[in-house]
Amino acid sequence: MIRTSPAVPASKPSPARAIRSSTAAWTAAAAAGVLLLLFPVLRPWPDESEPNLALAEAFASEGWVLAHLCGIAGLGLLAPTFLGLRSLLRTATEGAGPGARAATAAVVTSWAGAGLCALYFGAEIFGIRTIAQATLRTGDAALLADVEALRYQPWAVAVFGVGLTLVAAAGVLAAVAAWRGGLHPRWSVVPLAAGLALYLPQFFGTPAVRVGHGVLVAVGLLFLAWAVRRAPAPHTTTAGHPEG
Repeated sequence: MIRTSPAVPASKPSPARAIRSSTAAWTAAAAAGVLLLLFPVLRPWPDESEPNLALAEAFASEGWVLAHLCGIAGLGLLAPTFLGLRSLLRTATEGAGPGARAATAAVVTSWAGAGLCALYFGAEIFGIRTIAQATLRTGDAALLADVEALRYQPWAVAVFGVGLTLVAAAGVLAAVAAWRGGLHPRWSVVPLAAGLALYLPQFFGTPAVRVGHGVLVAVGLLFLAWAVRRAPAPHTTTAGHPEG
């Protein structure tokens, strides 16, 4: 006689785990918002129309390094933010649903996009700073011509462009996830999606436009953090343990 084991039911997302993920999501979103605002606020904005020692001093400054590190860290926190959103939506739909699937895609694209952007930012931070320091040591402002060569090297531009496109796609996917998954309000990720979609074109704007864009992204992330923070918690018993 052959004995058959009873079918094991598909596991459902743990409410306690969802609560932890929700906390991680809104914390990551709030931190990312602050960091992505600090990027344009802390970044020096010298006149780059003419190479001179003042421009070299700005590129060699600590503010240049700190601002770009904030940008890298802020973009890197998008994936944990969307990962927490995904867990919250999976709990709401018992592990399935179009909202959860779109959130999964947002996690993947944001992680890939942030990684590619970090490669370019690394060159911005350390490559340009090295050129600027050499300029200050020699007093030869002509060395700053290499800054444009570094920024617009074809492979570097391609990597950065693809990275920003993926970040923009992640914002749209997160907005779709929130809308389909029933996060309240449904449009809570729309401001963030708009900000991420504008990341590439805003790089061609004035300093005021760049700072304004930083405000938009920060507001979008803080609004998402607020929406996730106030989302109804999974039901628990009076003992503090999940029901079921």
